[in-house]
Amino acid sequence: MAILGITGLSNTGKTSLFAALTARPEGIASFPFSTTETRVGVTRIVDPILRELGRLEGSARITQATLEVTDGPPLQEPGGDLDTRTVGMLRQADCIAVVLRAFTDPSVPDGGSGTDPSSQAEEVLLAMAISDAQMFEGSIPRLRNQATSRPERREAFKTVSRASAICGDGGLLRQARWSDLELKALADFAPLTLKPVIWVVNVEEEMEQRRGTSNPVEGVVPAGDPVAPMTLRLEAEAAMLDARDRAEMLEAFGLVRGAAATISEAVLDTLAMCIFYTSNFRETRAWLTPLGSHARRAAGKVHSDMERGFIRAEVGNARAVIDAGGWDAARAEGVVRVEGRDYPVRSRDVLQVRFSV
Repeated sequence: MAILGITGLSNTGKTSLFAALTARPEGIASFPFSTTETRVGVTRIVDPILRELGRLEGSARITQATLEVTDGPPLQEPGGDLDTRTVGMLRQADCIAVVLRAFTDPSVPDGGSGTDPSSQAEEVLLAMAISDAQMFEGSIPRLRNQATSRPERREAFKTVSRASAICGDGGLLRQARWSDLELKALADFAPLTLKPVIWVVNVEEEMEQRRGTSNPVEGVVPAGDPVAPMTLRLEAEAAMLDARDRAEMLEAFGLVRGAAATISEAVLDTLAMCIFYTSNFRETRAWLTPLGSHARRAAGKVHSDMERGFIRAEVGNARAVIDAGGWDAARAEGVVRVEGRDYPVRSRDVLQVRFSV
């Protein structure tokens, strides 16, 4: 399961985003540094195709794909130092969502962040670079000693030294070019500046309803980073409702698809992951796998025995299977085909795996 770590400065709406994604409202408060412990939750990926597929197959159970979501204290402590608990949490995440405040509210002090998302983004990027620089600097003496006696460690020493220099200058590792060998050397450090980031701009209701194509942090965050303006107070309230009432509220306030759908889609795009399905009368289920995964590896997401004993997979596009009236009908129409272990799984494929143990 991919992990999304939420962070930001104090009173930006981090916990409201956590609530909007997990439907867990506890911890939302109007005073700074109200979040003191790490919370872990799950967000289900909104997927209408999954339910259509399950209905046609008469599945007893429908299981959505999920993302793990973590939320901790603000990135910086009251004195401005980095919060080590939050840094540790973010290093374990696959993707980071940074919440930026762009709203004013007399009941929610903004002294810990301000209301300019650009300046907050700059502060967060600098904090991440400082954290990585400190980590690398502490490791360089050890790596230097290793490189003296062990030639195979020289590349790691060179890589970490280069990374330390980039972060020391306030740069981001993900904006530099790295070979596969260098990325492997950096992987053990889990640097924050190498992780993909989604920027969530917490705007006032009126701003969201008027939003166009403008990017409030353009020129500040790296080009290509997803930027999602949201009114997180309303998104959190909507997440607590049942599906019908939630849809009505989202439509009434012009909140488009809702935070869970918007953020989960951004996470999948950013991490280059795709959804595939397995479906029968017992269960129709969505699974996540990296784009381009071979069928054998995707089968391992379902069960390790399927990967070890993989023989072949019957594959059909989910929409084509639904349009045909179900799996058996799709097979009869020739929509389903047989693929081998090296078939690159595509987004929205339905797989039936044949294997032997």
